[in-house]
Amino acid sequence: MWNFLYQYDQLSNKPITYEDFYNLEKKINEQIDQFLNNFFISYSKYKDKLIEEQKKLVENLSVPIIPISPTICVLPLIGEIDCYRINMIEEKVLMEIGKLQIQTLIMDLSGISQMEAVIANHLLRIIDGISMMGSRAVITGLRPEVVKQMINEGISFTGVADLKSSLQQALKDYLVTSLNV
Repeated sequence: MWNFLYQYDQLSNKPITYEDFYNLEKKINEQIDQFLNNFFISYSKYKDKLIEEQKKLVENLSVPIIPISPTICVLPLIGEIDCYRINMIEEKVLMEIGKLQIQTLIMDLSGISQMEAVIANHLLRIIDGISMMGSRAVITGLRPEVVKQMINEGISFTGVADLKSSLQQALKDYLVTSLNV
């Protein structure tokens, strides 16, 4: 750009003073600064929106509540559960129970290889919330290492949720029961 302006001044044969030059330089730099500022703000907003959309997609995929019948749903949990994800689970479970009128929510934990005490206690509170909404919580697939951790921490799901050894067992018990009713 400066090269262009220099050549333009040379061809115009118009004398330019230092003051003219610095005034022009100031105007051009202000315009470039404004352009760059607007460009980076727009780009940042675009990236933030894209990240937010991807975050929502991941949230929906990480807490999939799958209807099995009009009153029974399954929530398969896989991978690590941290504080952010357990809060997401709580929100989605309570919202979906109200929206879908779920009577039985089968939470399959066979994909969870470890569970910290804080997360297990939060899961107990979620189970209480499920009960408060008039639904039944069923826990399936607890792995031996998770059960051992829970025993060591003094945490138990006994009495607050129905416990089944596997998702297949729970589906057999609850689907047969709901179909016979």
